[in-house]
Amino acid sequence: MDSFEKFGNDIYEFYNLGIGDPMPISAASRLGLGDLLDEVVKYFPEHDGEDEEDDRPRIAIVGKPNVGKSSIVNRLLGENRVIVSDVAGTTRDAIDTEIVYNGTEYVFIDTAGLRRKNKIKEELERYSIIRTVTAVERADVVLVVIDATEGVTEQDAKIAGIAHERGKGVIVVVNKWDAIEKNDKTIYEYTKQIKNTLSYMPMRSIFSSPRPRGFG
Repeated sequence: MDSFEKFGNDIYEFYNLGIGDPMPISAASRLGLGDLLDEVVKYFPEHDGEDEEDDRPRIAIVGKPNVGKSSIVNRLLGENRVIVSDVAGTTRDAIDTEIVYNGTEYVFIDTAGLRRKNKIKEELERYSIIRTVTAVERADVVLVVIDATEGVTEQDAKIAGIAHERGKGVIVVVNKWDAIEKNDKTIYEYTKQIKNTLSYMPMRSIFSSPRPRGFG
């Protein structure tokens, strides 16, 4: 109802529905929204105390679509907690997973893949990006997963930059390493490429391991 003065009497027609008192609002003119919110809040349970502080380490896993983020979470967890598919974009929202390792509990946050802006076609995907950035902000450490077959791309650098700008610890994870041809210089060339592309971030060391110790 864009004008209560002009159309105010029209509200009475909705009483014929017999479902309670109608509430006239206008999203464009922002009329009646306060009354609507007051009515909605009535159905929320009252908060009876302060939230307990959660000091568990939080690790967000970010990267482009289909680089294996969900597979890494499932591998660490030892079960198929997150849906894995060859179809890029299967994960649409950030998913929290609790993992206990050596008696310490961690929260791994699997996120939707970030695409370049010109490839964002669906509104749902825009929402996924917002959720991914939010996951980075609430994480302590961010794992930036790179597809070894594609190498470090401009988009990978942007994703790592989001975490770096927010002061998060960043670990670069190169997945699908077995899918590329290697020689005795491959690891050194790859390391150099990563350092050059992510030169804005200070790097202490880069090492490779076929699998994390303590897992399978």
